[in-house]
Amino acid sequence: MLENQEKIRERENHRVFKQLLSSFMQEEYEKKEDNIEHAQNINIIPKIYYDDFKKKMKVEFKIGDKQFYKIKNLPDFYTKMLHQESHQYGTKLNLIHKRESFLEESLPILEFILKYAEIMKYSNEEAESYNYYKKAYILDNIFISNMGLDDLFEALQEQSVSFQRNNNAETIIYFSSVEPEIPFSITQISNDKFSFEANIDIFSYEILEGKDYIYMLFKDTIYRCSKEFENNTLKLLDILRKNYTNQITIDETELTSFFAVIAPNLSNEVERENLSPEIEKRCVPKPLGVKIYLDYDTNNYIIAEIRFCYENFEFNPLINEKVSVARNIIGENEVLHQLIKTGFMLDKANAKLILAKEDTIYQFLSEEVEQYMKKYEVLVTDAFRKKEIHSFQMKNIGIRIENNLLEIDLSQVGIDLTDLAQMLQKYQLKKKFHRLKDGTYMKLENNETMQFLEELTTNMEIDAKDLTSGVMKLPVYRTLYLEKMLESLQNVTIQKDSSYQKMIEKLETEGKSDEIQIPEDLQADLRNYQKVGYQWLKTLDEYHFGGILADDMGLRKNDTSFSSYIILY
Repeated sequence: MLENQEKIRERENHRVFKQLLSSFMQEEYEKKEDNIEHAQNINIIPKIYYDDFKKKMKVEFKIGDKQFYKIKNLPDFYTKMLHQESHQYGTKLNLIHKRESFLEESLPILEFILKYAEIMKYSNEEAESYNYYKKAYILDNIFISNMGLDDLFEALQEQSVSFQRNNNAETIIYFSSVEPEIPFSITQISNDKFSFEANIDIFSYEILEGKDYIYMLFKDTIYRCSKEFENNTLKLLDILRKNYTNQITIDETELTSFFAVIAPNLSNEVERENLSPEIEKRCVPKPLGVKIYLDYDTNNYIIAEIRFCYENFEFNPLINEKVSVARNIIGENEVLHQLIKTGFMLDKANAKLILAKEDTIYQFLSEEVEQYMKKYEVLVTDAFRKKEIHSFQMKNIGIRIENNLLEIDLSQVGIDLTDLAQMLQKYQLKKKFHRLKDGTYMKLENNETMQFLEELTTNMEIDAKDLTSGVMKLPVYRTLYLEKMLESLQNVTIQKDSSYQKMIEKLETEGKSDEIQIPEDLQADLRNYQKVGYQWLKTLDEYHFGGILADDMGLRKNDTSFSSYIILY
């Protein structure tokens, strides 16, 4: 019985060993096969099919080097790439499915295939339990959705690929990220009639919608178009197409509106043919110039006066007057819209615009006025220039000792002390600015002076309202802390009286001096560091500073003959 069990165990061990041996031999074989037989530098060739009737697009793929083979099962291709499996495609292509096997220029389309083949794989697996749908599997091509069109374009932009419409002959199509040049022209056909024409076959293009872009399939190119191109050029073409014409007739009375509203929005400049000099002068707008005059009124509100200029003629658009020049209405509206967006309101009585809110004035002065100056001619009065935003900088500060108190004199800081107190309160509330009584804006953000004042009032327990007196009083023991704060100030004149200066110099040197003598009647032999500690405490006592005598200083604080000579705070 025992012998039989032993034989069974031996056979089982032998079986497991043979399984291990077989597994590792197979792995060694695959390694050698990988190193010798598999193809590299594989290219991917897509082919696009387009259904004109359904407006649908699909794409299939071939892979290879010199001989190309169609990928018949995209989900299976995805699985092989996932596990880096080997597969024989025909007689001339044995491929290890890994990215390193493909040409670098094929990697974008490879990523596209893997993304959508993965979706196909898991969709098919979910459908396996429903036999009704099993025959509907699509394995060899990818139908292009809206998002898929964006992804396909990213993979193929600036490349040419095979393309086939319905059952027509195969052609080549180019993926262009540059928008198409659509030629437009306007021609004078009589004294008061003009023909506007789109010089293309308006039924020769297709519009394809992606998720993020619109695409124009025109002749042998797929163009990716911006929203601006879609909203202007494509909109115009769509109107012409819906009216089954590529040209319309325009009366002379409508010509100025055409050049002012429609022509500026087209991607290409409209070619003008046979227009008489009189029509050019009367109907085609000259370049628009803009002047903006800025000033303050008595309420310290900003007022803006606008002038639109066409060559030597200029006018105020807020005054209802007859203008005898062709105007760029689109450009004028853009200027007025920008002013309204900034916060300007109409002062109809004075034909001006007015900016009244403090926050919007500060925003305008600190950021937006520069944008206006880059685009338009901005002219300001001396009064306006004087009220530009300033970053508050304290000029002078005085420090003195009076009646055993530190006195900080802020009366020469450069602004009204009431304003200074209000500025500090706003700074503590994280406000960006403060407006002085004269209308000048003071910037509070990242301000060294305001940071100093906040630390001074907060750490010294001083009420911000005390700033209005111009003099703040502190206990003299705050001297060292105040001196450290003063070191952080830049470009400030600090006037220190002689008593304060003397105290600072003495504090910096006297603790190390031998001038302070140990009492002769002290019944103790002190070490050197104990003598220094005693001298420092006496220095603090002299200036009414606080000091702490710690146990480990070794100064025998419980010895009455010694403690009678020191003051503890």
